[in-house]
Amino acid sequence: MRPAGHHNTLATVIRGLAAEKSPACLLDTQGTFLFVNEAWDRHALANGGAPACLGSSLIGTSWLDHIHGEEVRQLHASLLERALRARGPHPRPIIQVGESNTPTMAALLSTRLETVLQGGEALAITIVHSTVRERPIAEVYDLVDRPPEAYRDARGEIVECSCCRRVRDPAEPDRWDLVPAMLAEPVRATHSLCELCSELHCGAGEHT
Repeated sequence: MRPAGHHNTLATVIRGLAAEKSPACLLDTQGTFLFVNEAWDRHALANGGAPACLGSSLIGTSWLDHIHGEEVRQLHASLLERALRARGPHPRPIIQVGESNTPTMAALLSTRLETVLQGGEALAITIVHSTVRERPIAEVYDLVDRPPEAYRDARGEIVECSCCRRVRDPAEPDRWDLVPAMLAEPVRATHSLCELCSELHCGAGEHT
């Protein structure tokens, strides 16, 4: 059982996250969901998220278990570990920049991981996803109109970048296409990171 002081600290943090206009959640030090705000659910529903993506299903489950693709999961596990190592009276948060694209809009997304400390002890991690910039998707990527079957490789898999959501062309492995129809109606895919997102967004993360 947590000491009363810990409960009070976490309750204060939860009130702040509940008032946050951007999607936000609270994890314990093991990476388990403790709280998800309403903005998180609104964002999930607006982007075709399944019921498993909503707060009512997430509480008590592992954050990392909901991240698909081993490369992507390892990246986020590293960010979580770095955030938990933060110490001092004013620890600096970890910032990870990525994308959140839809069939019509390209959004640059900032993910902020910040440790909740009390008496030098890490109690939890807050995660807030904030939109930095939005532009019409056609201004950012060349749009491609091809059926999903054109992207199945020899194993029958479709490989999608979990950051920009482009799909790999099995005939040209260095080519990744932005297919609006596959964003509007997602198909089952294996998640990885394209070379562009690995270079631009998905390094080791940065401090502010």
